[in-house]
Amino acid sequence: MRSYWLGLAVIVFCSPLFSATLFAADELSDQEKKDGYVSLFNGQDLTNWRFDEESPPTKLPENWKVEEGVIKVTGGGSPHLASAKEYVDFEFRFEWRGMKPKYNSGLFIRSGKKVGAHQINLASGGEGNFLNGKLTGGKPVPMLQKPAGEWNEWQVRCVGDKVTFHCNGQLAWEGTGLAAKSGYLGLQAEGAPLEFRKLRILEIK
Repeated sequence: MRSYWLGLAVIVFCSPLFSATLFAADELSDQEKKDGYVSLFNGQDLTNWRFDEESPPTKLPENWKVEEGVIKVTGGGSPHLASAKEYVDFEFRFEWRGMKPKYNSGLFIRSGKKVGAHQINLASGGEGNFLNGKLTGGKPVPMLQKPAGEWNEWQVRCVGDKVTFHCNGQLAWEGTGLAAKSGYLGLQAEGAPLEFRKLRILEIK
């Protein structure tokens, strides 16, 4: 009887339905729900995201995939992953990890539809630096990041022309002078493998 239940447990655990349920769990915490956050990633596909005009994309590029409840980019220089929706004032939270010591990527905020401007750098040694746009106060903060293979939590708050940036629970910098009043979020493909999860946003009215 014991071997029967053990065998049944193995079958259930290995079944596609169970695996999908297991890896799709990227639920908001009770506090996040109370605060008004919305999840931008369901753990299964790229609903809420796009590579061009199509959202969600029906076919992923070779360098992007959703697997084991995370978004994975293997490298390459394009395409970048962009939010389907444009945002004005918001707070965006997500977790990321580099899969090799020399990782490289970026987070775009209030960028154009073809995301590429207003990047918070995600390159090893330059994490947090503000690139491709004007902002006073943005700077590299590699000392606040965890080593490759470990998850980092970033939080970016944009209100008016002010950007406030936290890394792993610590204030990294506060910047002013961001000219764009609205735009798209984006994750950069830039020659190195990275993983992303727990992408959630709070729109500030």
